[in-house]
Amino acid sequence: MQTLTYVIGKNRRALVSDVQDFRIDFKCSEFNWVQARQYENAMRQVFVNVKNEDGTPFDLTGSNIWFEGVLPDKTHKILDAKHAVLLDPAAGQFRFDLPAQAFAISGSYVQAFFRIVKDGNSITTLEFSLEVLADKVISGLIPRDYITPFEDLYDQLLKILENSSSDLKNKLNDFDSQFKNMLSSLETTGHDTQTWLETAKDRLQLLEDKITQNGLFTQKEASEFSDEINNLLNDRVKQIDETKKRIETRFADLATDPIAHKLKYHSISASISPSMNFSDEVIDRLKNIGASITLCSMVNITSATDSNPQLEEKRITDTITRIQSKNVKIDMLKPHLGVNWSDGFYRGNYTPDSNTDFFNNWKQILLKCALICDQYNIPILCIGCEQVQNTQSKFSDKWSAIIRQVRQTYPNLLLTYAMAGQEHSNWQDRDWMKELDFIGMNVYPSYVSKEDTGDNISVEEVVEGFYYDHTGTAFGKRMREINRYFNKPIFITEVGVMPQADGLVTLIGKYTGQTPQNFHVPALAMEAAFAGWMKDLDFVIGFAWWHVREPFEFFDENSNFTSEAEQVFKKYVTEGRI
Repeated sequence: MQTLTYVIGKNRRALVSDVQDFRIDFKCSEFNWVQARQYENAMRQVFVNVKNEDGTPFDLTGSNIWFEGVLPDKTHKILDAKHAVLLDPAAGQFRFDLPAQAFAISGSYVQAFFRIVKDGNSITTLEFSLEVLADKVISGLIPRDYITPFEDLYDQLLKILENSSSDLKNKLNDFDSQFKNMLSSLETTGHDTQTWLETAKDRLQLLEDKITQNGLFTQKEASEFSDEINNLLNDRVKQIDETKKRIETRFADLATDPIAHKLKYHSISASISPSMNFSDEVIDRLKNIGASITLCSMVNITSATDSNPQLEEKRITDTITRIQSKNVKIDMLKPHLGVNWSDGFYRGNYTPDSNTDFFNNWKQILLKCALICDQYNIPILCIGCEQVQNTQSKFSDKWSAIIRQVRQTYPNLLLTYAMAGQEHSNWQDRDWMKELDFIGMNVYPSYVSKEDTGDNISVEEVVEGFYYDHTGTAFGKRMREINRYFNKPIFITEVGVMPQADGLVTLIGKYTGQTPQNFHVPALAMEAAFAGWMKDLDFVIGFAWWHVREPFEFFDENSNFTSEAEQVFKKYVTEGRI
């Protein structure tokens, strides 16, 4: 039994330059490798060690292990989720019994790796070299896709046929329902669903032959049975063909989440105040990429202790009229407290002299904002943003009273609150948020630890950085726990990066004013968010990308050139991918 060892977070390889002719060069390397002979069946076992970057064992407790590979013919695939044996999970050790179908063709695998799925998160090992030696003496297996969810259904069907009785029709209906559900769940995965369906037809033909030969029932009954199954498949093929027109091969990490997940809100944040505005050119560019707008209106305070915030209603309504005149949708109105109208003020430091006065004034401001939302058909009102000192449990009754009054007057208005990191790291102290429609989170991961954010950093690395933030925050795990705790969808009320070389490395506060801007950086962040974690976290209902203004801009409004980030946003939103 051969042994493979992987170090999560340390092992890396360069990107493949030509993804259409995908090859990894294992020559003169010490990469993990496996060799086997054609047609081996349940004899080729692989022992795998998984370690953390510091050399400690990677805890596999509660994990599911998948083997994924592309056979040497570059056509057929293996996706095996049922042959892993956890030997010592705490020590990061498992065994994988490769299925016979993995050795149907001699030659070198195009790609072979393991996927570790735990608590809804997914990480993959690096590829290992898998070579299948030819067997010139015997022949047997015909190459085909080996997808364990379908294999399980085929086995169930075979058992039904072999034990058929007078209630075969009822059992067939049960199988029909299971098969429809399985196909529905796989319609939007990145795998070639059409190929799987053709494989299903081939397998059903074999079952039909078996039925006829063994005399389980008459030829007429067998034909009727076959027709019924094939009609089911053909009906599903028609539905899938319509879906496939909008689908291309998706990011590999999505293989573990076969459920279709589309976001309802795809907005870009834009702020207004006496010192901040945005041009009609910006609105036109957002319309071109299919974006809606989250309108952030500054609410003025004179100091970090001022209890009497002030709202400029006319500035808001004038801006809304200008946006809607261009047929651009506004998803959310989001008031921001700021000293002297500045959005550079960190609201986590806001501690009003009188909490009673503040909440009374804030309620009136939110009622004015709710009226504007109602008048201009804006579906969501964000009732606060990063007000860390004002949202703890001791103020629950204040927030509940505000929510109750807004709902009484505007029952169709959806409500959320934009939590800062300090708030969503201690969400248990904010039970009043259960009264909201969406849990809002401002999310700013440190995606990578190295400052070289050029072509040497892959989208996969950026996605991994979201789940394993380099400052120590596991955002994916935190968001899933918050979703379960509140039992509410999550709206990503802010997410974005600065368009500079270290934009994926730092959080906020290291802005250098780099020119020209590096729009490859926000493009990488968008690709990772849209193809990776926003798809993976199926409880996310929408997002507000931060921002049209520096230092978080993702295009140059003074240039006619379409930025790389704009292209990514447009690809995912206008083509209906998210």
